[in-house]
Amino acid sequence: MFTKTFLVLLIVTVLASAGGVTSAESTAVPCPLAPRSRLHIDAEAVVAPGIDLLNLRALPARSTGVHGRLFAGTRLTVIAGPSCNGSYNWWRIEAPDGTRGWVAEGTWAEYWLNPADQAERVVNPVEWSCGVGLGSRRCLAP
Repeated sequence: MFTKTFLVLLIVTVLASAGGVTSAESTAVPCPLAPRSRLHIDAEAVVAPGIDLLNLRALPARSTGVHGRLFAGTRLTVIAGPSCNGSYNWWRIEAPDGTRGWVAEGTWAEYWLNPADQAERVVNPVEWSCGVGLGSRRCLAP
């Protein structure tokens, strides 16, 4: 009994001294096979121009059920994420009607979500992710 109590206290002490985890954002891990993300928690986002249908899913995976459908120009609030699954950065969002679910940010071909302050801007994911600049990464040419 003493050993279990000691281990529990030790774990709690280590977590407390490390500051613990305070938010989902602080534990977010970049998705290595997805383009660099342009969103963050508490951001306002917009479904990108030309995206006729974006599935809102119950969980951050393509294999989960479709919870709703979003269309170009729909404004969203990012409430959690990102979650890396299937080479996508998934974000938990809230739609204007209060519906919540997960959406993928995009692929290497195109972003499906834009930051609200860049709602109409078309950004090439390869240039954004692999170009010169803060947070860019080295990418191999096809």
